[in-house]
Order: sequence, then structure tokens, then C-alpha cells
Amino acid sequence: MAFVWVRKVVSGNLIERSTSDLYHETVSEDLQCAIRAAKEAGVMIRSAFRGELTIMQKGERDMYTTIDVDAEHAIIEMLGSSGYSVYGEETGITHGKGNKMWIIDPLDGTQNFVRGLPFFAVSIALIENDDLVLGVVYDPLLDECYSAERNAGAYRNRERITASKKEALMDAAVLIEHGKSAISRKRYAECTTVLMQQGCTVLRLGSTALMLCHVATGGFDAFVSVGDELYDHAAGLIIAKEAGAHISDWSGNAWRRDSETIAVAPDVLCKNIVNYTSTL
Repeated sequence: MAFVWVRKVVSGNLIERSTSDLYHETVSEDLQCAIRAAKEAGVMIRSAFRGELTIMQKGERDMYTTIDVDAEHAIIEMLGSSGYSVYGEETGITHGKGNKMWIIDPLDGTQNFVRGLPFFAVSIALIENDDLVLGVVYDPLLDECYSAERNAGAYRNRERITASKKEALMDAAVLIEHGKSAISRKRYAECTTVLMQQGCTVLRLGSTALMLCHVATGGFDAFVSVGDELYDHAAGLIIAKEAGAHISDWSGNAWRRDSETIAVAPDVLCKNIVNYTSTL
């Protein structure tokens, strides 16, 4: 395993340390690169939080800041040596070699970030066709780096994480998200109502990537969404999957990169959720 020195800032203090302190022993070069890129972008985001921002609109209910753009450029530059294709929220698709593609959301939870709410993250995934290869989600305020690689488990920093074992809908803690379209918001409202009628606690926290990571740790039992973009959920999905959660669409079909809906939960609980979402 290669050792690389990285620089990070936490609470205003500059720290240098080897990646041997950051990654578990079997990590691939691609995952090392993604973690370094996420942490570098996280330093930029953390330093700008609750400062003066230039806020712009891409469309209805779709804002972004100069930090989103600058962080994405920094990530792409650090991932460039791989030669893979790149799909970034702010820059679109850049074609590269082979069938692998980096999926980047430089600041998942921009609405929270702009409003000074401390719940947002950097999200980087690598996919190969419809297969999730690896994912990194970095919470820059807590300095928590969630990561997973196919068939290698899921981690928060150096700690192995595991999804909950909850089976019943009653008292299940479910995180939920919707996309920007009117139809996705309507289906989100319908889903929220149905799950609450079954006794679930339902919350929306504003960052799909981080919500999926909190399902991966077992802090919450499930995540459901409709209309999210691939860059919102790709990294979080493989982290939740490698932590032991089951992933499907609302009809119970296997997840695909073009899936409009997502259900993530322990196997039995996921089936119980799908019993209701499949009717929506």
C-alpha cells in the first residue's frame, strides 16, 4: 500500500499526517485518491461555511455557490490521473477511457450550507456501467469520512460500520428525500404519509449522501427517495450496501443508475417498505 502525506485543517489548525492513519489496509489506489480529493474539497467548504457567499440559480429550487464550483474543479483535478470519465453536478460529463466513471457531488446539501445548517458533505463515487465500485462521503465539519469499496465493507474513518437489524415498520426511523420536479415532490408527500401511518418516524435532513451514511451506521433504519440524481446517492448507496443494507427501487427491483426511486434498509424492513411504496 502506498503512503501519501496529506494536509488538512480542523478547527483552524493545520495538520499533516500519512494516509496510513486514514485508510484500512486493503484500500485500493482509486479509493485512496477519492478520499484525498474529498478531504481537500472539504477543507475549502469548511473554511467558507457561514461566510459571505455568491449564490446562483441553475433552475427552480436549484441553487449553487462558487464553493460548489471551486470544490468540484479541485476534485476533478485530483482524480484526473485515473483517466476515467467524470460526471460532476456542476460540470457535467467529461469522457475518459474504459467503462468506469467518477460521480461527483462537491457539496451535497447546498441548501443547508447556504442557510448555515451544519449538515452537508462531499460525495464521490466510482461506477462501472451499472455497478457501484466505491464511494466516499466526507462530512467536513465533523471530519468524518465514510467510505466503502465493493465486497470490502464500509467504514467511518477507520471504524467498520454496520446497518441496523430493524425489521418492523412500527417505530422504524426512516430518512426521506425528493428531487426537484413537481411529481417527485408529490410522490414524496404520499410516501411520507404512508410510512407515518405505519408507525414510522420520518425525517428529511437535506443531504442524501449523509443520510445514507447514517443508515449505514445504524443510526437510522432506512432511507427512501424519489427523483434524486445519480450524483446525490451513488456514493452513499455503496456505503449503505457494504454496511449490510438492502437496496432496491420502490417496486422491489434491483437498483440501476437510472432508477427514479430508491429504498435502502435491512432486508426484511426493505421488503416491508416496498409493500407500501410499490402502490404509489
